[in-house]
Amino acid sequence: MNTKFTVEESNLISIFEDKSRKKVIHNIRDVREHLDDEEMVELVSRVLGKLDSISDVEFAELEFVAAD
Repeated sequence: MNTKFTVEESNLISIFEDKSRKKVIHNIRDVREHLDDEEMVELVSRVLGKLDSISDVEFAELEFVAAD
């Protein structure tokens, strides 16, 4: 697995944490349309691209913990 998530990306994913990669993608996409902040839109788009590029098995091996 070559996909690495930044701290910001991991924090975003941890907000929507679910065992299902597809559910996380769905939940993030639902929120994206309500975002006004350009940096958040960029972050969300980057995260969705990375989540789309990994398999469900790879996603299940990852641990997302929000950083303080």
